[in-house]
Amino acid sequence: MNYIKTVLPMKDCRLFMEMESGSTVTVDLSGKLHTMKYGELADQVFFKTAATDGDYVIWGSGRLRLTVNELMDVVLLG
Repeated sequence: MNYIKTVLPMKDCRLFMEMESGSTVTVDLSGKLHTMKYGELADQVFFKTAATDGDYVIWGSGRLRLTVNELMDVVLLG
């Protein structure tokens, strides 16, 4: 089942996501850029490659893949 309909990379390492349900969420990843997992997203050129296959948000043609759950953890827990 697909959860993510579209993604739109925004300035300041924010990611807008439209879900299949019609809900939208903006994920602020700027607070995670110091971590190994998210550090590569500090490169704005790389960050702007964000795309989705419906289940994952994918950067760099698959170099980094995050699930909806991982992104919602960032939204809810920082």
